[in-house]
Amino acid sequence: MDKTSFELQPTPPYNFDLQWKFYSSSKEPQPEIYKDGIWRRAFKIGDRLVPVKITFVGTVEKPKLRVNASSKLDAKEKRYLSDKIVDIFRLRDDLRGLYNFMDKDEILLEIKNKLYGLRPPGIGASIFEGAIRVIIQQQISLRVAYVMTGELVRGFGEKIEINGEPYYDFPSPEVLANADENELRKCKLSRQKARYIKELALKVADGYDLEKIRKMNNEEAIEELMKFRGIGRWTAELILITTLGRMGLCVPDDLGARKAVSYFYFDGKLQSGNAVRKFTERWGEFKGWVIYYLICAYNIESRRKV
Repeated sequence: MDKTSFELQPTPPYNFDLQWKFYSSSKEPQPEIYKDGIWRRAFKIGDRLVPVKITFVGTVEKPKLRVNASSKLDAKEKRYLSDKIVDIFRLRDDLRGLYNFMDKDEILLEIKNKLYGLRPPGIGASIFEGAIRVIIQQQISLRVAYVMTGELVRGFGEKIEINGEPYYDFPSPEVLANADENELRKCKLSRQKARYIKELALKVADGYDLEKIRKMNNEEAIEELMKFRGIGRWTAELILITTLGRMGLCVPDDLGARKAVSYFYFDGKLQSGNAVRKFTERWGEFKGWVIYYLICAYNIESRRKV
């Protein structure tokens, strides 16, 4: 089988394992699967489904990713795949400004040192994919959301096997637009979520260009996303954070964010969303980043207590 291999160099510092161990699944295809230091999924490139496996071959201070695609790619296709990976892995994010800011706070300094090189992964190779995944996450735990997303990917996404290993791509708008609502519900989705997903897929399949949101400022993008049923402000903000890396935003109403901020700054007494929103203003342009670090640090502390 023809293959294409190349390396990408993230902006240091970069910790590959930290990036994926907090928000990924080793069993449920999202469509990506991260297990034993290997990240894999399939990408639709032209009319082909291309399996891609990524491993880390550098150090935190001199990071490198090795990309292995089980298909021969021409220069244009290779650039397309490279751009997707750079976006999903946030390889161009520069943590120096964030770390200089975190150094001024005793709590944040300690967390930075523990999670040095961490950056959040992007969810989705497109805004459509990211939006569907965030809709699924509404009002449920991430663990349950991973199961539902895995069912959706297995049931409606394309799959290719290499040496007995499955690689999945996310379901296309056309496939989800044509899906029967009852079939979507077999993915453990509520009736409302199945309806929201189908309606969004119908509009995108009918020609609506969700990718235009990339060029909008935060407020414009939020207003545009909220035109779709099932997307309120919380969901719209989370789509921008998780899919486009708009880390100047945060979602303080999220229970995970409230627990994390409350644990580290309010002796564990759970604060309201409004209280957390007001408190996070002190972190300015870094508030999305700080919230992410606090959530990851809180998850570590919670596991230790179990």
